[in-house]
Amino acid sequence: PPHPRPATARRDSPTARLRPDPGPPMLLRLPSGVEFFLDGLIVETILLNLRAGDLARVCASCRSLCMPSQAAAHRALLELLSRLQCSTLRDLERGSWIVQLAKWEDVVSDNVVWLQAERSATVLRSKDGKLLVNSCTDLSGSGHGAKMHHRPPLYVPDSINGYASFEFDGSSVLKTSPFAEPLPQPITLMVVARAQGDTTLIDALGPSSSRFELCHGYPSGWHPSPEICMTASGHDAAPKHSLRGSTRGMGEWHIYTAVFNTKRSEIYIDGHCEATGKNVGTNHLDGLSIGCDHNGDETRRARRREPPGGWTAEVRGRSEKLR
Repeated sequence: PPHPRPATARRDSPTARLRPDPGPPMLLRLPSGVEFFLDGLIVETILLNLRAGDLARVCASCRSLCMPSQAAAHRALLELLSRLQCSTLRDLERGSWIVQLAKWEDVVSDNVVWLQAERSATVLRSKDGKLLVNSCTDLSGSGHGAKMHHRPPLYVPDSINGYASFEFDGSSVLKTSPFAEPLPQPITLMVVARAQGDTTLIDALGPSSSRFELCHGYPSGWHPSPEICMTASGHDAAPKHSLRGSTRGMGEWHIYTAVFNTKRSEIYIDGHCEATGKNVGTNHLDGLSIGCDHNGDETRRARRREPPGGWTAEVRGRSEKLR
């Protein structure tokens, strides 16, 4: 765990006995020959403002700073995970705190978009006693917030474990702002959603976009609740390349993780890999449509006047191209 913050009180003060001893000051010698001292408080303050790569260089250059650097990395990692609302799996923790911090810093830098049905991150309006979603802030800091398109989805305050969601009926859509340039694969999309029947969870930005879809659909034979499918192939016609899992749209909440990586694509449902190693196509991603396909037209569900088919609580997107 991170070491305690050293005391700054004088040693002869009444409170000195109640605070941890900062230990002897550290003597540092610059290449120019100048010597100066740093106490524990100053060392910790400096280290907590360094990234993983800088902490690794500190360890390599000064053996006495290795343990303080690892402690600073551990504290920085905990703060980063808290901001991302994530936790690590103990059996997947590999390497020192600095190594793990470096990996999670890559996750942050890879963030393309992070949308969440959180009240503080959405702009809502009331109509006929219902809350409608006008827009949603991009929590990744990338500036790819989403706005309603044609018709707004409903805001449902208590959908899953006390958290809110957006309810889509097939013609209500949220669309992000366009990416500065279309992003090539690999791209990872994670969606926390509940799908009922033939439902598009997420797709590319607009009618001129190439398909980049995660959905319950494109069955080989019609089924009221198609299996989960991901594809980055084609434009308007049925895709030639896709990857299909086994989970069907039965109205249950799932965490969908789709790794679009051409011939090495993977799809995970609730952390379990359902399909891998198949080509999904080579399309690029220019933005996101949530709740409808990239054409933005009414889906078959809406045209058949069926009940709402999709609820989405969170969307995250990562692209290694951003590194």
